[in-house]
Amino acid sequence: MRPFRILVQRLVCAALLVLLQAPAHPAGAESFKPFKLKAMDGSQRSLADFTDRATLIVFFHPTCQYCIQALPKLQAIDDTYKDRGLKVVWINVLPEENRMLAVWQAEHKLTAPILAAQPSVQRDYRLTMTPTHYLIDARRTVLWKHAGYKPGDEVTIQQEIEKALAAAR
Repeated sequence: MRPFRILVQRLVCAALLVLLQAPAHPAGAESFKPFKLKAMDGSQRSLADFTDRATLIVFFHPTCQYCIQALPKLQAIDDTYKDRGLKVVWINVLPEENRMLAVWQAEHKLTAPILAAQPSVQRDYRLTMTPTHYLIDARRTVLWKHAGYKPGDEVTIQQEIEKALAAAR
């Protein structure tokens, strides 16, 4: 009986050692691809400019009716959580609509930065619809993603942000 107990203890210790050396994120956790895109002032902005405790990245385009419908809710979320460590950035996915961004931002009183599209954005992030939301942590790990928008989705977005900010403490 004693040798069996020693074997079990050694196995438990070995398992704990493996767990302690494992990465902080589960195997297969998606890492958000870094970007370098042009801001509306002409400067280049990268993902590192936005990552904080949590970052909400919204892929959109100015003529997307669902994006326009989601915008006031997302602006309210930005206003509510920015002092707690949330960064929000909007990325246009249609290069032909880049010229509309300044007017769109002013018209909708959007305070979060908007980045201009490059032809590869849709492909690079495998986007199938707009808006598409990615919530990432400071290490660029994708915590949550959601494609599309319907009224009420903002509740889920807020819940996910709350979890991300709590985990980042």
